[in-house]
Amino acid sequence: INAEYMGAQAVSRIPKVNKSAFTPFSYNFASENEIKSVEGNKPPALEDTPHGRYASVLFSSASKQDALFTVLEDVRSLREIYSKSDAFRNFVSNTAFKRTEQQTVVTELESMAGLNKLTVDFLNTLVDNKRVDILPKILDKYIEFYRILNKEENITIITATELSSEDEEKVREALKKSNKGVTFTLKFQVDPTILGGLQMYSGNRFMDASLASRITKVKGELAKISI
Repeated sequence: INAEYMGAQAVSRIPKVNKSAFTPFSYNFASENEIKSVEGNKPPALEDTPHGRYASVLFSSASKQDALFTVLEDVRSLREIYSKSDAFRNFVSNTAFKRTEQQTVVTELESMAGLNKLTVDFLNTLVDNKRVDILPKILDKYIEFYRILNKEENITIITATELSSEDEEKVREALKKSNKGVTFTLKFQVDPTILGGLQMYSGNRFMDASLASRITKVKGELAKISI
């Protein structure tokens, strides 16, 4: 099966979409602010990775055109298509497609999802630069940028044993007290290997206050002074 045939199949098997229908599926942004642009047109965080740099370019371009929220809707639509369409996932991960075949898929996406011209131009830039394979990470990073602007933060908290509802609420209140105005979505996980204390993940940030890490640190210090 040649790449041209596979490209045609990818287009034909991507489901017809209406991006207004995507909001209820995986997102809850009922209190979200529709931010069109930011001063300086720079993203709220920087990440020196290929997907981080591309997401920053998309963010800056959208801000310059007062289209941050409009592009966010496109990004959500593309993310939902990626999560539900095997054909689209195969297309994104397959580097064998020709440039013209990839552009055909982008054109179909523009029509089916009603994408903004800025988003379409960005997708074609990925095609030209042969970086379509990192599209999912770019989409996730753009969503993260917008959540930071909107003062939303997702945090994963890992403990050695399951916390009670009362303890979980204490964690929420502590975060709210030290980060006024920020809305937190917390996910609690259990990992007995950390022994005690807790670990916290938020985006690329990681805080390790576990007992296991303390023991490892003490062992390392003891090793330095052992004879």
